[in-house]
Amino acid sequence: MDNGIGNTDVVGVIVTYNRLALLKETVGAVMGQTHPLRKTIIIDNHSTDGTAEYLASIGGNKAIETVRLATNTGGAGGFAEGIRRAALCSPGWIWVMDDDTVPAPDAVERMVPFMGCSGVGFLNSKVVWTDGSLHLMNLPGRIDDEARRKAALERLGLGEGCGAEPIEGASFVSLFVRGSLPREIGLPYKEFFIWSDDAEYTERITRNGYAGLLVEGSVATHKTAENYAASIDTVPAAAAWKLYYGERNQSFMRRERKGALAFFFSQLNALRLHARKIRRRKLPKDEERKLLAACRKGLLAGFTFRPRVEYID
Repeated sequence: MDNGIGNTDVVGVIVTYNRLALLKETVGAVMGQTHPLRKTIIIDNHSTDGTAEYLASIGGNKAIETVRLATNTGGAGGFAEGIRRAALCSPGWIWVMDDDTVPAPDAVERMVPFMGCSGVGFLNSKVVWTDGSLHLMNLPGRIDDEARRKAALERLGLGEGCGAEPIEGASFVSLFVRGSLPREIGLPYKEFFIWSDDAEYTERITRNGYAGLLVEGSVATHKTAENYAASIDTVPAAAAWKLYYGERNQSFMRRERKGALAFFFSQLNALRLHARKIRRRKLPKDEERKLLAACRKGLLAGFTFRPRVEYID
């Protein structure tokens, strides 16, 4: 599984859109790692807040590659492009994050002991909010069954107390992807635009026989305005437009796993359950209507949404 350069050779990917102040903090944290990166690729989703000028000012740094996209392709489009460019460098690992992610100085160094595990496809940092609590948007897919969890550790040659826990899914917030995988399993779905692209991609990695690991000692702070999950239970009405993409993308993932009839009834059931959950939140009526409309629109779009996996030539 070694790409010939070394398992600890890392290329970073940062995706940004109109968050210049936070981007500067993220770039500073990445460039200040105790385990240096070979290169960091910054994908600008056509920002309009001075980001382009800032990136032009740091573009002369050989350790940084800046890419300005012609349109805003969303986080999913930005990550697909960034991972594609990083994979072309044939690194040992690709480290991806949003522009509001501030990794601790030793975030990469803490991953190094696990980069040589040949059965591991992705490594995930512990992601916290600004108050130090776990970020609800970035909770990993833990293995609840104790026997399965121990068996997963044993398969990787790891024991209890090793500092890592096997997981089955993670977000694109301080996620390390084995550098060979984009060529092997393709890129994330750029058409997802936002939400669930990371869940689908890490699920695809595990479906192809690789394991994921949460490394608690590697910490990153996700500096969102609120600590909420990409979930019908907590998403604010101001982010209803994101809920549309989340429901559409999740519907596509369900459709891939189910037969046509089972999928149809699962959509009807999802609509009923989601409407109930939204109403239970006792939100102001205008906020409730926004969330319900976005949910219905996303579930309906899920019947015809058909992205295709893009592979690297």
